[in-house]
Amino acid sequence: MKENELQNHALYKKAKRSYYFERWKWVAWNAFICLALFYKLRQHYDTFEMILFFLTLLVTVFLLAVMPKTKFENSRECQEIKEMLR
Repeated sequence: MKENELQNHALYKKAKRSYYFERWKWVAWNAFICLALFYKLRQHYDTFEMILFFLTLLVTVFLLAVMPKTKFENSRECQEIKEMLR
């Protein structure tokens, strides 16, 4: 199967969509938790919640920095789909 035909295959597209969704959902979840903690801190300051806020913010920024560098085409999942379709 040619590379272009492979990339247009429904299973390949589904695996690619799933790959990116599984990674980016954690970025969105951490950003949501970070915003919720920030909102709660604005209502009432608490040292423990401030620590959680900064840790969550750090993880969110780290994920935003790392996630775009991971490509589906270089992943193990992509190789498995290619082998299955050939």
